[in-house]
Amino acid sequence: MTTIPLAFDVLVPAMPDFANLRKAFLSQGEPARVPALEYAADKAIKAKFLGREPKTVEDEAEFFLGCGYDFVPVLFGIRLTLVERAASAGHAAPMRRAAAHYSANQDETSERLWAEENAGLIGDEAAFDRFEWPDPDGYPYDDIARLGRLLPAEAKVIPVVGYVFAAAWMLVGFERFCLDLAEGGGLAERVIERIGQIHLRVIENLLEFDCVGAVCMPDDLAYTHSLIVRPDFLRRHVFPWHRRIGDRVRAKGLPYLFHSDGRYLPVIDDLIECGYHAIHPCEPASMDIVELKRRYGGRLCLCGNINLDRTLTLGTPEEVDEEVRQRIRAVGPGGGYCCGSSNSVTEYVPYANFQAMLAAIEKYGKYPIRC
Repeated sequence: MTTIPLAFDVLVPAMPDFANLRKAFLSQGEPARVPALEYAADKAIKAKFLGREPKTVEDEAEFFLGCGYDFVPVLFGIRLTLVERAASAGHAAPMRRAAAHYSANQDETSERLWAEENAGLIGDEAAFDRFEWPDPDGYPYDDIARLGRLLPAEAKVIPVVGYVFAAAWMLVGFERFCLDLAEGGGLAERVIERIGQIHLRVIENLLEFDCVGAVCMPDDLAYTHSLIVRPDFLRRHVFPWHRRIGDRVRAKGLPYLFHSDGRYLPVIDDLIECGYHAIHPCEPASMDIVELKRRYGGRLCLCGNINLDRTLTLGTPEEVDEEVRQRIRAVGPGGGYCCGSSNSVTEYVPYANFQAMLAAIEKYGKYPIRC
């Protein structure tokens, strides 16, 4: 088996083991090791690893498998549409690009996408009818097929499909969305309904591919300290779509994975009822992952939690190593934990810290884990 040298003279195995990851996702006891998990990494990080700018699905596979992950994530659905249209001169942009000095570690400015806070592209019923909704059969499924031919049998693809709630307010505009909820106008509900229909069809298409090993449904529901809207709205209009999609995924026997930033404790039981097996990224500023393990261990796999606010971005490689060690010791015993960042590997994560995180997961993550 070939290996890739990283920080601290620790070797990360290049041979993937999706069966090990699946066991962690499904909380089926202790796998052989704590899996490393990221659903996204910035192009700058990938380019540093590859020695070139990533442009193809083959580049994505080389990066994720080369770094020791057991899968290749692929963005799909409305979230992909939002990103593509923001970069296209041929469409009105649902999000705007803004250049700024985002990193404390770099002098260069970089661009990020920001959603509209006031009025979006679908501000009324007429705009809803005019909006160019994506064809759920028109997404790049050929990329999934290419990965299916490329990946070793021990690796899988995880489509990252979303959002439902988050895409709705981005398209309507956050202020307009909230006013519609307060006034009972029905526009927000209509947008959610259309997005849910599109995603249900996208999921059905993706599940036709044998190389798909799990499905991730991101849908940011919360701020750092609370939900964005009342739980009863989510229960009436958003979670039914997550449940319908979950029914399709679980019928295929695949892990169903949820991502949301923030503190969404009041609806974690709802997410379990929707069929989710795992939650990500368990932000340290929002939720206590040790308490989550005490309450939900055996029912939910917990993913992420390595601090992106401080340790990964502003800390040293030694501090990253120590935080990974502590987290694995605290949350890893019994299984049901995947280690990674508390959101994603952004461009403002020093590359040495990214390396240190991967190396530490390999170093400390072998079972049995000593508390």
